[in-house]
Amino acid sequence: MIIANRKTDLLRATCLLLSMLFQSPAWACPICAPGDGQGTLSQRLRQADAVVLVAPAAPGMAHGVRQLIKGAPPTGPVLLPALPSAPVAVTATGPVVDSLLLYRQGSNGWQSAGALPVNRADWLRQLMALPQPTDAASPDWGPRLSFFVTDLESPEPLVAQTAYDEIASAPFGAMRGLRSRLQAARLLDWIDTPQLAPRRPLYALLLGVSGVADRVPALQQRLAQLRQPADAAAVSAMLAAVLELQGDSGVAGLERQYLQAAGRQDWEYQAALLALSVHGKDGQRVSRARVVQAYAGFLRQDTPLAGLVASDLGDWGRWEFDQSFAGLMRSGRPQTFASRYGMVFYLMRNPRPEARAALAALRAEGVL
Repeated sequence: MIIANRKTDLLRATCLLLSMLFQSPAWACPICAPGDGQGTLSQRLRQADAVVLVAPAAPGMAHGVRQLIKGAPPTGPVLLPALPSAPVAVTATGPVVDSLLLYRQGSNGWQSAGALPVNRADWLRQLMALPQPTDAASPDWGPRLSFFVTDLESPEPLVAQTAYDEIASAPFGAMRGLRSRLQAARLLDWIDTPQLAPRRPLYALLLGVSGVADRVPALQQRLAQLRQPADAAAVSAMLAAVLELQGDSGVAGLERQYLQAAGRQDWEYQAALLALSVHGKDGQRVSRARVVQAYAGFLRQDTPLAGLVASDLGDWGRWEFDQSFAGLMRSGRPQTFASRYGMVFYLMRNPRPEARAALAALRAEGVL
């Protein structure tokens, strides 16, 4: 039963980490990017043919247009089956719904994005007019993220969700442009708020980006409390935040406490590797050479996850590990499916003659 539970936990953590990699824009930081597949509010509104703010009404009743944001207004009454299930705006006197945000695309009917005060009409227009970055290095990230940062945890739930989604979908390097706008104490409060647990990875990353080095002990204290596979993203984010604050010197601590530590669960190794991967791809606060050094040390451990570093090594043109991977496969030491796949794909991509010879030998030996 213990073994079965361990396999279940590993599968759950692996799925979580893979979903962060494959359900987000190519440039998005894989630690915190939303993966619901629905797109952000700005993406949905940009693709819409028409966007309106309407007066709320009882189920089955007509909704009158209060503000036309985009496209042509409805030609007749707008009928919705019910008020949106999303939380409504909250004021000192309680919840308030003074308008609903509706959008329509093509032949589809009107859809509700949720409650939004009518005084947010100009905010919606500015939202849709923001420049659209085309890659991770685009200068458009600066003004785009600056527009959203002040609305993190806005009392208007749709606005708060939009701000979170947009910043969480940005490249890790682009988040550094927010440094002067971030308040470390507020971020730490949000990290500790149970209701905000799904947003904890982003707020941990931003805490690192804030540059307040004396927050490292607070991050390490919280890391010590994260012991479940569901905490994988938060662990990755906090480790990445520590590396952001400490640079190359922080890698030794991650190696000692995670990659080389006995008794860690497989999902914890994966979370640590993801934090290293994000910094290795970015290369600003932690050098890629130092990440490769940590990967090499991990390969020397008795781990079934050795091949998880193969993709990065190949992407970075570090082909000298072909014999290490071939030796691991030949050794018969157990490897997870993802690890074995990573090693084989690395050898197949590898341009070195030694790698091609290793593949041929593995086939001849019946290892492949």
